[in-house]
Amino acid sequence: YKIFGIGHAGMRFFSILATLVAAWAVAKLAMRLYSAEAGRWAALIFLTAQAIMLANHDVRTDSLLTAFTALAVWQLVEWVETRRWLPFLAGFLFLALSVGSKGLIGPVVAGCALFFFLLGRRDWSGIFNARWPLGLLVFFVGLSPFLYAYYLQFDMHPEKLVNGGYGRSGVKFLLWSHSMDRFAGNRDLVASPEFSFFFHTILWAFLPWTIVLVTGVWERLRGLWSSRGATFFSQEQLSFAGVWVMFCVMSMARFKLPHYLNILFPLLAVSAAGWLWRLQSAGRVGFLKGLWKAHGWLSAILLLAVGIIVVWSFPLTNVWIWLGLIAFGGVALMILRRTDLAVADRLVLYTASVALMVNLVLNAHFYPNLLAYQSGNRMPAILKAQGVDPQDLRLYGRVVRSLDFYLQRAVPVADSTEIRRLAEGGSQVKLFVSAGSRDSLLLQYPSARLLAEVPDMRVTRLTLRFMNPAKRMERMPMGGLYVVAAADLPKK
Repeated sequence: YKIFGIGHAGMRFFSILATLVAAWAVAKLAMRLYSAEAGRWAALIFLTAQAIMLANHDVRTDSLLTAFTALAVWQLVEWVETRRWLPFLAGFLFLALSVGSKGLIGPVVAGCALFFFLLGRRDWSGIFNARWPLGLLVFFVGLSPFLYAYYLQFDMHPEKLVNGGYGRSGVKFLLWSHSMDRFAGNRDLVASPEFSFFFHTILWAFLPWTIVLVTGVWERLRGLWSSRGATFFSQEQLSFAGVWVMFCVMSMARFKLPHYLNILFPLLAVSAAGWLWRLQSAGRVGFLKGLWKAHGWLSAILLLAVGIIVVWSFPLTNVWIWLGLIAFGGVALMILRRTDLAVADRLVLYTASVALMVNLVLNAHFYPNLLAYQSGNRMPAILKAQGVDPQDLRLYGRVVRSLDFYLQRAVPVADSTEIRRLAEGGSQVKLFVSAGSRDSLLLQYPSARLLAEVPDMRVTRLTLRFMNPAKRMERMPMGGLYVVAAADLPKK
């Protein structure tokens, strides 16, 4: 933010940079395990997976976590293959950075993948290697700045109210509580506790590559069954047993959100690219052509959905976006006409170009229109039109982070005591109230004056009614800008 200012560039720059670095690590890892061709496919698959595209729009710490974990796995695989010191040390430093990004989940994922990689190769000298304790030391050296910062901010200040209690240890939070509270459902962190949640989430999160992923997993499982487990030791297990065992462990968590899967996407991309490479190497052209046809139908469905958005739901009038769609569409058509390309190449390049077309519409057109129905996004313009000084604004009920972002300041929350103090001091208390807190405000201050209303929808929960422009505003929850004066105060 100091470099770019508080805005979209400052929010997304390092997330996008981290994703590109992760793609580079994915390419290098797939090249090491399979071939240069597989490396290029894996990078494209990773970059155009829907959840990764979304992660660079709806930015969280997961982009950094994913990048550092991918770098760590790649470097540690390099060490396994070469036994050189540099990748060994780099791998543990990247693990430390992954913990600094989002807790212990990074080393757990990397450790699980690496263990099954070594086990599948019967590399006992790698599993029981004397260097591991040294790696642990390097890990804690790399982690020490984070531990020190958490210690200063929390352990030295037991008087702070943190996560509903006092005396919270920041060091324990980073090394244990952050991940384990979500896994065990502590601190009321319970969401989507059913085991199947990630299994149906991956079907849309890995689009448009879900068909390749599912068929590859099915083939590996069928091979294991028919060979009575013998193929476990003849194929790499980093991107198969390593990732799917971790997938099942994560599925046992009491608190699950879709973006928690992102850390596995580098390995899933390697798995999908490796599967395509094995098909091509084995000369299974018929199977590849079947996948190509299936991807053609899937791409048509995705493009149809985009067409509905730009023509009916939110009509597209931006010329630059139309030109971008035409450019990507031209690339897709050119790939379709390139009969000299191998089937796997055409499948990857065409599917990636369709994914870019879809996400151009989503990121540049659909999401901006969607977020206009989020109250915190619209209210800054309302304040300017009403001549309200943002410094005079207070929130009632709950924090609205989008309002903070677009006003470029942290808007304080005013409770009843604060409202009374300001009003009795002669101020007209200007309150922004989200839809969920509106009834509470009017119950307490029934004569509060409404200055303006804005839509206040939970944009992460779309409905068919909302997508229909004719019915969009029916029963739309509304947030409001209210004024409370001394005369509006309830009697003591």
